[in-house]
Amino acid sequence: MKKFILCASLLLAGAQAQAQLSIDANVKGSYNSTWLFNKNISDQGTSQDYALGWGYNVGGGATVYYGPIGFGVEFLTGSHTGGYAGDFLGKYTSNVKLNVTQIPLLLKLKSENGAYLEVGAQVNSISKATYSFDYTDSDILDYSNDQTTNYAKTYTSALLGFGANIRVVKAIPLALNLGLRLQYGFTDSKGVDALNNRLNNSLIYPTYQKTNAVSGGLVFGLAYTFEPK
Repeated sequence: MKKFILCASLLLAGAQAQAQLSIDANVKGSYNSTWLFNKNISDQGTSQDYALGWGYNVGGGATVYYGPIGFGVEFLTGSHTGGYAGDFLGKYTSNVKLNVTQIPLLLKLKSENGAYLEVGAQVNSISKATYSFDYTDSDILDYSNDQTTNYAKTYTSALLGFGANIRVVKAIPLALNLGLRLQYGFTDSKGVDALNNRLNNSLIYPTYQKTNAVSGGLVFGLAYTFEPK
């Protein structure tokens, strides 16, 4: 038993000695398929249904690696859109565009060839929410309005991603970052339905249901690696 503990200790000490401290600084952007899911909207049949929404974000961050394990933080700004369609006195489309600031806190695992896996949590801050409505066959009743006060100021998301930092020139510590990132909002972002009714209106929706902001998209950017002595 003592020999086993000694061998394990030596192996662990050797792994720690070989671990290299490094810092990845990055700038990045993403283009995402975005959704605002709410069970009360889902239960409305053809009068309210979901449609594709699109959003983006840009920003940067840094990850500190000790060997293959890294801890990172980013600061991103962009948009998240909930899209809807249905038939209510005629066919229509509508959407809610959220202007958001996002701060992901990440645990990352990377391989020697630059591939990585990331998991974490993200704080999302909504600065503005704009609702837009469009009847398919007429422009008479089309309109948009500000719905910021009906949305949560902040909500929290779980995050999962993977990708790779690809060095074009191996002698230069600058890499092209390509990846995929998925997000699921597990706290309530609140808001309005496809027809601009408040989701907390108990006359329309006797049983309140929370809204989950969901997205998935491609990530692209540049990463520069520092390796302190």
